[in-house]
Amino acid sequence: MTHNTLCHVGALPPELFDKILFELESIRDLANFIATSRFVYRRFEAQRRAVLFRVLQNELGPVLTDARFLFLFPYSDPADEVHYYDWVHTMAAVYCDMLRGDKGYGVRGEAVPSLGELLDLCRTLHKINFLSDAYVAAQLRFFQDAVERTSGPCADLAPPPATAPLSRTERLRVVRAFYRRQIVSNAWASTIRPAHWTSEDTAAISNTSDHGGVRRGLFAAFEPWEMQQIDHAELFITQVCVALLGHAGLHAADHGNTAQPIQKAEFGDLYSHVDRLARYLQTNTSLASTALHGMSSGKSPPGNKDLSREYIYQYQLLPLVYAFQLDRSQTLPDPDRDKRERDEEEIGFVEDHVQLIPFGWVDALNRRYLDRFGDTLDEIPWLRLGSTEKKIARQNTANLWRYTGFALWDRARVEELKNLDRFSGVRTGWVLGC
Repeated sequence: MTHNTLCHVGALPPELFDKILFELESIRDLANFIATSRFVYRRFEAQRRAVLFRVLQNELGPVLTDARFLFLFPYSDPADEVHYYDWVHTMAAVYCDMLRGDKGYGVRGEAVPSLGELLDLCRTLHKINFLSDAYVAAQLRFFQDAVERTSGPCADLAPPPATAPLSRTERLRVVRAFYRRQIVSNAWASTIRPAHWTSEDTAAISNTSDHGGVRRGLFAAFEPWEMQQIDHAELFITQVCVALLGHAGLHAADHGNTAQPIQKAEFGDLYSHVDRLARYLQTNTSLASTALHGMSSGKSPPGNKDLSREYIYQYQLLPLVYAFQLDRSQTLPDPDRDKRERDEEEIGFVEDHVQLIPFGWVDALNRRYLDRFGDTLDEIPWLRLGSTEKKIARQNTANLWRYTGFALWDRARVEELKNLDRFSGVRTGWVLGC
């Protein structure tokens, strides 16, 4: 090589350099890369839309469809009953089409979105990633504690499978759960509606069949195990908001006029909008750290328990709770799903992939199809458990299973967790009392 040979990145042929940009795996990597030199930034600027879209595809894979739908589906207005129900039904159909690929969403050859949409997708992804990171860190700390309670402090350099870094599939499941939880929040819009529901709400949100001539609702887009993944994200956000409420109150009491407790309306905003919750956590770093570490230790948050219950009652996502699911099953039955459940149809685990049934779901149900999720797993009408002790034990198992996100993890992690003393009740088929 002569002294005159150019060997810096700017000497690369433009088409080769562009390939490097297109192969970056995340928006975070892209941001770091284009900050390295003026040349890199200029090449990015020359085809900003194409690069942003490709890197979003690389990072999110099939979850990009959910991200794009969230962009199309802002926070609703249930007070406008003339348009609200039609809007949710219409957008539910759009979402189902997008997930099926009928409109070409998420396909490599599709038209590049506008720069405005791409920038919005990047901003939202930044907030979703922040909450996903917080969720994963809290869960892994809890799993580490469970490992040490079973076998003592681990002296190995390599982390045990239960606490290993997430696989790409696990990461996508977590990220998608937070996107979808926000989609449900946007549909329900709990900050601008009363804390009850009507038959029109049941149809628009949770109707999964066009049986009887009723249009399908938002939940028609999801399988039961995907609803369970949303429930995992919902529990975490509820925990975070309650923990912030309690710790912020203590902080305000300690600092007088220099700090303010979280008021009811602010609690509702934090609970209902992931961007506002992430921004609050990023701004109040000390408070956020205290609240999140308290959660991972399994301790109940401080503060007024009655106040916490009042706030949750006002803003909770009712479509995810048992009573709402029961109402839907009775008033808007889904013949296809009901038959699958009644016939005890077998479901199977194929492999770890974000688009396939997670092992934790298949294992909990002992391979049986069940069109239920969340707290309904603890309230199956046709299941008779007998003694009070069995009912309490099953309720404790259900709470532990839901709060620790079993439908989000790969098979290896689930199998490892089940071997720990802390998860002794999480045996194969526990949902059905096996």
